[in-house]
Amino acid sequence: MRKFAFSILFGLALTASGSAQGFGEATVALPVTSLDEAKAWYGDFLGPDAEMIEPAPGVVELRATPHMWLQLYETEQMPETGAVIRFLVEDMDAAQAKFAEKGIDVGEAIEVPGIVIYSEFTDPFGNGMGLYDLP
Repeated sequence: MRKFAFSILFGLALTASGSAQGFGEATVALPVTSLDEAKAWYGDFLGPDAEMIEPAPGVVELRATPHMWLQLYETEQMPETGAVIRFLVEDMDAAQAKFAEKGIDVGEAIEVPGIVIYSEFTDPFGNGMGLYDLP
């Protein structure tokens, strides 16, 4: 897993200043077994200013960044997935402290000198997540 994560993060480090052509916004869909628990957890994770909409029964969308939405959809059983969503932070230590205050464990910071500092964790539903800081 770490080898895979490193290759993805290395790619992010090399392309951080670029963007995809033609896309103004993206939505990442994440399955959850309890929409109410997910709304609370992601509300804490993203912060109180995150815009939240409920476009359909069993679906909640939260604006994670100015150009990305997280779509949470309720399911009875979690599918197996290899997907991981990562969030860029300006200061890994500060980000870890902020989440720790909220009771959210974002994992141990791992440094690849001169390239990236990252952490890996899961949400309460088992979805892979991470933080990364580009030096």
